[in-house]
Amino acid sequence: MLVELSYMIDEDVPKWPTNPEERYDYNQAFRFGDGCNASSVYHHLHTGTHVDAPFHFDAAGKTIDQIPVDDFYYTAPFVLELKKAGGERIELKELQAHENEIARCDILFIYTGYSDLREGSPEAFVSDFPSVAPDAARYLRKHFPGLKAVALDSISFDSAVTGAMEGFPSHHALLETNEEQRERTLLLYEDVNIKKLMELEDKVRVVCAFPIRFAGLEAGPVNMVAIV
Repeated sequence: MLVELSYMIDEDVPKWPTNPEERYDYNQAFRFGDGCNASSVYHHLHTGTHVDAPFHFDAAGKTIDQIPVDDFYYTAPFVLELKKAGGERIELKELQAHENEIARCDILFIYTGYSDLREGSPEAFVSDFPSVAPDAARYLRKHFPGLKAVALDSISFDSAVTGAMEGFPSHHALLETNEEQRERTLLLYEDVNIKKLMELEDKVRVVCAFPIRFAGLEAGPVNMVAIV
């Protein structure tokens, strides 16, 4: 069985407060009297379920087209439930309490439950969502060499309220590399429907999250699928 973990994209998709609006342009349409439907889409790469490559916050990091396709295929997923209210952070001690489980996984899903607001209260969902504390982000980067990716059910690893003022420290901690670490890519998935994984309990064995690859860019929309 296949279970989609990505959200549908439409013109009203919840987004980071400063992201531009999604737009569909109908270049040809039956309703206009044309002989086919043909459309163009204006889409921000960090809206909706997407993956950040290192180049998002590392000028020397890999772009989305430079990531090996194997890095988007996961055989040891682990879902960590850490219920959070708006503005709260995922703390270092909470991750340390699950060190053994994280050490065995190749993709870590962090479920805060805040995504319950996504459909009914989208303004609240994007205004002050849970984020990852910078020291917790550094811990994930430093201590788990087998970890290929981290996924959240909120729209960003950094707060919409303080992230820009602080310089997006959690993104930097997770995506930036030095010369010794350059080959070790860590990918970040945001706005993922992790609640579906919670409902599947421990039945998921494989997760695929292949992005559309835009040459030279820092991110890509993904259709993430769990294989049960």
